[in-house]
Amino acid sequence: MKALVATALLSSLSLLASCAAPPPPTPPTPEPAEAPAPQAEPDPAPSPPAEQEAAPGELGAITELGLSGVSPHMEATDNGYRLYYASIEVGGLAVDNCTAQWECSNQVVLQRMADLTIVETGSGERRGYWVELNPDTKDKEIFTGLVAADGSSTSGGTSLGFSSAGQMAWGVPDAVTLPDGRVRLYWVVTGEGRASERIVSATSTDTTGTAFEMDNGFRLTGGYVDFEVLQAVDGDWVGVMSSSPENLPENPQGLFVGTSKDGIEWEVSPVNIAPSDMSYLDPTGIPQPDGSFLIVMAVAPNEMGDRDYTLSVTTLTVGD
Repeated sequence: MKALVATALLSSLSLLASCAAPPPPTPPTPEPAEAPAPQAEPDPAPSPPAEQEAAPGELGAITELGLSGVSPHMEATDNGYRLYYASIEVGGLAVDNCTAQWECSNQVVLQRMADLTIVETGSGERRGYWVELNPDTKDKEIFTGLVAADGSSTSGGTSLGFSSAGQMAWGVPDAVTLPDGRVRLYWVVTGEGRASERIVSATSTDTTGTAFEMDNGFRLTGGYVDFEVLQAVDGDWVGVMSSSPENLPENPQGLFVGTSKDGIEWEVSPVNIAPSDMSYLDPTGIPQPDGSFLIVMAVAPNEMGDRDYTLSVTTLTVGD
């Protein structure tokens, strides 16, 4: 899970028988007749195969971007796209400008932050949310601040008061602006037992997205991680997420699609829509004019422990 990788980066720099009729009078005993040959019982008709759940979506061709990193966030620009991702290779949070053909060049490297997610709030501000490591407590905290139009800097960074409190499987915030202009944050918290991570959320008290209250309960349970809202429309929400790395190498990290009417109660298909030869995690996406979603994600071998993470791009078409 990218939260664990991002934490390592921050630390180095500052997660199945009829009833018979009465007998007639007894006739004379005849010669015994030859008993008929026993007849084999016909084979039972085969049971129909169990119906499998249809995939909730389909990925297009997966193209490597030639970038090393995790926890990407993507946004559209006038000339293509901008990618933010944690990279040990560049020593921080890389900010790359990419053409429409995905030729990317680094613009700047931001320090002391990871898992950046950016929205335009209902009040019209370009606001980011990210994770920082508190040098005193050694815990991770979710911060917010304004983000420059070109993504090259942040300002006014302030902790929202949400802390890892010693949890390893924690973080990876995703922000989305609600139809009413408020902001909702989703992130991962540790569950009880192996591969049992949970998704929680908090919603801002107003359209500035600067103060939040926790939403009751869990948005998801059962080991889903790296949650990303792709569409937040009244009655029609779409999300994409990965699965826990704790079941590697038997089960690769995959991509799963969820739907919701309000962003609080979610239904997730258990069908992994990604190939099983590698692990796919950290999805970020933006809608396309044809109704599909452009997805950038991290890819890694199906192994435990230290892995090499690279970024790839694909499209996601969600079924009706």
